[in-house]
Amino acid sequence: MTPNSASYLPGTPGGQPMKPGTGGLDVMSPAIGSYNEGRPWFMPDILVKIHRHREDSVRVIQEVLPDGSCKVILGSSFNGETVTSLPNDIEIVLPRKNDKIKIMGGAQRGATGKLIGVDGTDGIVKVDDTLDVTILDMVILAKLAQP
Repeated sequence: MTPNSASYLPGTPGGQPMKPGTGGLDVMSPAIGSYNEGRPWFMPDILVKIHRHREDSVRVIQEVLPDGSCKVILGSSFNGETVTSLPNDIEIVLPRKNDKIKIMGGAQRGATGKLIGVDGTDGIVKVDDTLDVTILDMVILAKLAQP
């Protein structure tokens, strides 16, 4: 293999090249997560506002569909009625200090934690799994719904 050639993983469909550190997934894929038209990919269990439904009330994303639209719970419980909303109609509820959060992008996408401080556009987060304290851009943090 030459230094510039891609590495191949046996058993991948069609012997497709793997991208280092991604497990073969494209880094822009929602499975790894980056941004969708400048916005983080939505994830289940975060609080959002739906602009077309009932005065911008706060709701919970139940499921993200393959086309990017989201099933959002309308009731006050996690088993309430759902409606499907397009990404342009949904706004992430930004967390405040001491809120439970979910990381929406980057290497820690999907991890939960607690927002322990805010410094301008940066959030200081204590990550639940590792107990590490890290500084992340506030645009990739969402307030986590509490059951």
